[in-house]
Amino acid sequence: MPETITEIKRNIDKPDQTFDCRLLHHGGDRMVISYVTSRPYSIADIRIAPHTLTLAYYEERLPYILWKMMAPDGQLFGHYVHLCEQVRITPDTVEYQDLLLDLWFFTDGAHRLLDEDELQAARAKHLIPDDTVVQVHDTANDIICRFPQIRSSFDTLLEKIHSIP
Repeated sequence: MPETITEIKRNIDKPDQTFDCRLLHHGGDRMVISYVTSRPYSIADIRIAPHTLTLAYYEERLPYILWKMMAPDGQLFGHYVHLCEQVRITPDTVEYQDLLLDLWFFTDGAHRLLDEDELQAARAKHLIPDDTVVQVHDTANDIICRFPQIRSSFDTLLEKIHSIP
């Protein structure tokens, strides 16, 4: 297995993005990777500091990607969920089709729906079908309801990965 993996985010209305990430676990149809940002950026109005660690979970059968984000001081900063489709994992890449709508979960358990405006703009331009928009909203609602379980399962997997010699 390679030590690094290339993440390919396929975008609906802008160029694709690629990121070189560290591979933490490759389980065939699921993987965990990490990425440390070198520069500040924003997720909506949420400021991400340089040296923030992202631990990301991808699974081919899931309609989302889960990021656990750790502040530079090692404290949990929040969880970011990308709604997506067509997650495809190979030995040295992970790629997915971004469906624009995202969720942010704060450390206190509160959440925020992000990029609804982008989803509606893509719908208006006929870049995403109406039935997909409905499905994306249904998926978001399901994730919100199940988030404590989703978070716990990922934390358990991370513990197992860190205990592997």
